[in-house]
Amino acid sequence: MRWVLAETDQTAARRLADEAGLHPLIAALLVNRGILEHETAASFLACDLAGLSEPWIFSHMESAVSRIHRAVKAGEKIVVYGDYDADGVTAAAVLYLVLKELGADADYYIPDRLSEGYGLNLSALDSIKKSGAGLVVTVDCGISAFAEAEHAASIGLDLVITDHHQIVSSCPASSNEKTPDENRRAYALPSAHAILHPLLLNEGVNQIVRDRVAVLTGVGVAFKLAQALLDADAGDPRLMKYLDLVAVGTVADVGSITGENRILVKHGLDILSSVDLRPGLAALKQEAGIDGRPVGVGMVGFSLGPRLNASGRLENAYAALRLLTTLSQEEAVALAKQLDSLNRERQSVEDAIREEARAKCIDYDMERTGAFVLDSPDWHPGVVGIVASRIADEFYRPAALIAVRDGVGKGSARSIPGFDLYAGLLECRDILLNFGGHTYAAGFAVQEKKIPELRTRLNDIALERLGKTGFMKTLFIDCAVNLSDITTDLVRDIERLAPFGQGNPEPRLGARGLDVIDARVVGNNHLRLRLGSSDSATLTAIGFGKAGLLGKRLRIGSKIAAVFTPRVKTWNGLTSVELEIRDIKTEKW
Repeated sequence: MRWVLAETDQTAARRLADEAGLHPLIAALLVNRGILEHETAASFLACDLAGLSEPWIFSHMESAVSRIHRAVKAGEKIVVYGDYDADGVTAAAVLYLVLKELGADADYYIPDRLSEGYGLNLSALDSIKKSGAGLVVTVDCGISAFAEAEHAASIGLDLVITDHHQIVSSCPASSNEKTPDENRRAYALPSAHAILHPLLLNEGVNQIVRDRVAVLTGVGVAFKLAQALLDADAGDPRLMKYLDLVAVGTVADVGSITGENRILVKHGLDILSSVDLRPGLAALKQEAGIDGRPVGVGMVGFSLGPRLNASGRLENAYAALRLLTTLSQEEAVALAKQLDSLNRERQSVEDAIREEARAKCIDYDMERTGAFVLDSPDWHPGVVGIVASRIADEFYRPAALIAVRDGVGKGSARSIPGFDLYAGLLECRDILLNFGGHTYAAGFAVQEKKIPELRTRLNDIALERLGKTGFMKTLFIDCAVNLSDITTDLVRDIERLAPFGQGNPEPRLGARGLDVIDARVVGNNHLRLRLGSSDSATLTAIGFGKAGLLGKRLRIGSKIAAVFTPRVKTWNGLTSVELEIRDIKTEKW
């Protein structure tokens, strides 16, 4: 693994430390995150709800709100059309609950992953129309549904689209083209009554606000619509009670924890950590074994999110959506157990697919491999995305896994830093039936006979884009420190930069010339170290899953360099600093 130390603007860091009264290391961490001014740093550290923008900056917000209120007043049935992942389910829950609060005749619809696939589809719209609905509001989908939007209009269904996925600029331009940003770039948009998307803002909105809003996920956009519908300030209790759902959806969708997402997630995690929580999430916390503990980003990403996603991966997402909307404690407990059971089944299916996919990858010539495109008729389409992520991380190559059924493959792909997956698929669009997604994650459909061509083309594109050095894992280090610098007060200050996650990673610090005073294996394959430095400071360290290093790359008496994240640890009433090791480099024995 290649280590890269950040080239911090030391002049800017010293100025920020002086003006804001910050520890020099905290100032350097902020500067590394592009925060250079005293006022910006104060806002970042405060992470206050007042930092959220008004929902009316969205180009079509007034039109969307007016149409929905008109439907509510007339008793017209409104259907919230969602997606089967955690972001889509939480977004549907937020909007559905707000509509019910407004007195609407509201229902929801989540497509089946296996039989219908992602997003709007014609038969679903026909069924919704037959149910008596006159208005469909999408969440986390719809921005590329050109044919479906035209069909909705043809059968008398009004459509309000809320989405955050990549706008498909390759689609033919229509009369509904807009110029939403300061560069006046024209987007081809589906024909709908209103479209809410983080890139579609009023022309007068400045670039700073645009950047802060651009990171919103599907549930974040739904929250903005909910705020406008309630005509509420960001801190209004009627609105804040939905922040737990916003935090879960944003984190589970690996949304960037920057801009407005960071504010939403921080306050949502505070609600998730409380005991007075909506029944469904309280029951899910209990089932996941994290009740009674402060909930962080990791707990959402590795405990709550997977259980919510399991429903839509293996069956359909209605169990997850009912869990988030029920007021019954008894039903919540039953649904949480059902989701936990499905998640265990998902893990079993995932393990089998991963083993088979790894075996395929090992046979590849890595020198000539830019991307993996793997397929099988035996793979479950609801799980291939998770395995693609694991393969991309292990072999450090973009990976696409395709589940083939009846001559058509449904694929899910994940990427690595340096390769824009959406752009890569865009270059292959002529052989794809459909596709969509983001820079690091995307889904697509392809005819089985076209898979070999897709494999060759995507591989060549990745090789060209990533070059010779793009396939080496890089560990970015924020600052170099001495062990004596790391105190409990400093670590508490570092924690003010939380919540951490995509786009705002936990700070990684580095130190060299460290002496291994003690080293032993603890727990399940973990490495416990006692490290010392030339300034006589000593600290304990833990390397999770790194027991294999002992006796091979280090031993007691070794001198090492280490990259780590410091944490405050309390044990038996005593508080101390412990280093969580990210990587180690050693001198020869």
